[in-house]
Amino acid sequence: MKVDMILKYQSLDREMFKIEKGLKDNQNKKMADTLRDNIKNAQERSVKLEENAGKLLNDIEKVKSQIKTQEQKMQEFLNKDIEKMTKGEVEKLASLKDKLNQNLVILEKNLTALAENMNAILADFNKTKKIFNSAKDEYAKRKEAYENDVKSIENQKSEIAGKLKELSKSIDSNIMQVYQKRRNENVFPVLVPLNGNSCGGCHMELPFANITKLNEEGVITCEHCRRIVYKH
Repeated sequence: MKVDMILKYQSLDREMFKIEKGLKDNQNKKMADTLRDNIKNAQERSVKLEENAGKLLNDIEKVKSQIKTQEQKMQEFLNKDIEKMTKGEVEKLASLKDKLNQNLVILEKNLTALAENMNAILADFNKTKKIFNSAKDEYAKRKEAYENDVKSIENQKSEIAGKLKELSKSIDSNIMQVYQKRRNENVFPVLVPLNGNSCGGCHMELPFANITKLNEEGVITCEHCRRIVYKH
């Protein structure tokens, strides 16, 4: 089997492969992808911070309610007429007062800690919001720049694709099927020469039976890398 046409096809396809690789490695695309991830992360963090803020607000309200209850109990204590109490009742009341004071101190400390946590969350939220807005603006610029890069080579890609389609009509369909399968897996070159008794792609030595088949048919498929091997 002659391989002139498929080699010609691959030679032209090499140009397409370079274009595709260039787009894949495009800096605007890479930066846009990174910024898109940053935006997503910022959104997820914002949601998490909002959830944490909601929980903190609930905790703050609970502590405030507890403080109010303790203050009411303290006021009830202050309204009692000590002179009408026995010594034991006074001592019991004094103990209760100390306990109420301790509870208030603890609750006030808890409230202060919760307020500090809320301030930290708000600061983090504002920082995350700035990151989100900055990334969003830069993403739009990079995305537009990449789209312009793609448009700038559309005609070239279209021209090559047309020539490849025309060339494929002159190539054995079975060979083209094998070629396209490997090409779609981002393998290039697909068609490689026999080097000694080894595949020119993966450099693995081919079995004697395969070499014999190559001599008879002109091409074989490497059993290791699945490339098409031809003989010079």
